[in-house]
Amino acid sequence: MRRYKLDEKEFSEINITPFTDVVLVLLLIFMIASPFLVTGALKVKLPESTTSENTGDKSIEVYLNDKNQIYMNDKQINLSELQLSLQVQLLNKVNKEVIIQADKGALHGNFVQLLDVLKKAGATKFLIATAKVNK
Repeated sequence: MRRYKLDEKEFSEINITPFTDVVLVLLLIFMIASPFLVTGALKVKLPESTTSENTGDKSIEVYLNDKNQIYMNDKQINLSELQLSLQVQLLNKVNKEVIIQADKGALHGNFVQLLDVLKKAGATKFLIATAKVNK
């Protein structure tokens, strides 16, 4: 019986194929999960519209939920605090636009009150978020 001896050399290469597979799987998981982390923070049922557009800009977002509570930067805020906080944020911005994400169950009077506070704070352009209906 003949025996073959392996070369005495050690392997000088590292096989990175398994590492690459793991990195790609993690990348896919984060790509799929990240939209849910960003948009799932506050539960707001937006009114539906057939002419809805996306804004690629990073504007200030204000939320008004169906219980007529106002949120900014993922925390609840009252109208007087909102005005002060918004004034500070709008000082350094050239584009003074605010995206309003109001629940379709929010009261109209509270929405108008929110618009009034946003205008007093210095916002000049209001974008009202809607959910796009595919027809």
